[in-house]
Amino acid sequence: MRRYLPLDDKEISLRVPQKVLRSRFAQGMTARLGSTTVRFLEGSDEIRFSGFDAAGKPWTVTASAMMEGGLYAADLDGNGIEDIIYVAYTGGNGLAPPRHVLTLLFDGTGRPVPSEMDGYFETDARGLQDLIDLDGNGRAELIRQAYDDGYWVTSAYEARDAHWHRINGQHGSRTFPIYTRFTNRANRVPTTPAPGRHPVEDDLSNDTVAYSGVLTAVRWANIQMSESPKLDLSNGTICTPVAWYSSMVVVRDAADGRVAATLGASAEAHALLDAIMKSKLTVEVKGKRRYAMTGDSPLKPTPCVPETVWASGTVKMR
Repeated sequence: MRRYLPLDDKEISLRVPQKVLRSRFAQGMTARLGSTTVRFLEGSDEIRFSGFDAAGKPWTVTASAMMEGGLYAADLDGNGIEDIIYVAYTGGNGLAPPRHVLTLLFDGTGRPVPSEMDGYFETDARGLQDLIDLDGNGRAELIRQAYDDGYWVTSAYEARDAHWHRINGQHGSRTFPIYTRFTNRANRVPTTPAPGRHPVEDDLSNDTVAYSGVLTAVRWANIQMSESPKLDLSNGTICTPVAWYSSMVVVRDAADGRVAATLGASAEAHALLDAIMKSKLTVEVKGKRRYAMTGDSPLKPTPCVPETVWASGTVKMR
């Protein structure tokens, strides 16, 4: 993918220093970073992060582990707290993004804000290569590439206040997103899409609320077979998380702690959504995938294709 990355070698060299916790993190292994424990759940392809916040309240984040990956740490948003980066293979073929990057950015209370992105990311002996600091402000940017309508789209997400902010416009010496034409040989020259071409990028940010309301229905599906669930909001909005990526994260934040699960940990995510719905909590929906797949129908634009569903308040878990 470096053959289509429209950044020069100097920009690529501005990597964020990372602590390598485990360059190979596979089933049966555990790791610790401060009060955080990372372990694979027995009898499943899931990974769980757990720990305690600054007030001693517990938190957990559960996600799909897929295949073995790498585990790294760095203060990505410059708030003085080390964050966690977990990079694993997706098992995808062809043009499918080969890796997932799961990040836990810790806020001022010591609780993690989880986010998972798929992409053409790469690692080496120093960690995730795609974390750089283009403008030198001490906050990391995650550089992500995606393909759409004949173009590679290069996006940048900056870590701010324990969240990922999608950059749209000038940043450092670049203007994002950046488009490069998919050609028969290496091409790193930025261009403007031709008339009639409309490459679209995902919005995998988690710092801006796109929709909000009370969950009125959770219509679940067979996530393992890439069937996408549907979430009904009280304002009439129907949200369709994309099961194909299984990266959407559900978060319940309360005085007694924070619990989160990605769609890849489908049973955990389903239970959280049901509990949030039964407790009639308002949810904040953030991010938007380009497309959602519904049954056997072709890919088509859908208004609400969330990457984060966040609820604050006490819920009654079943």
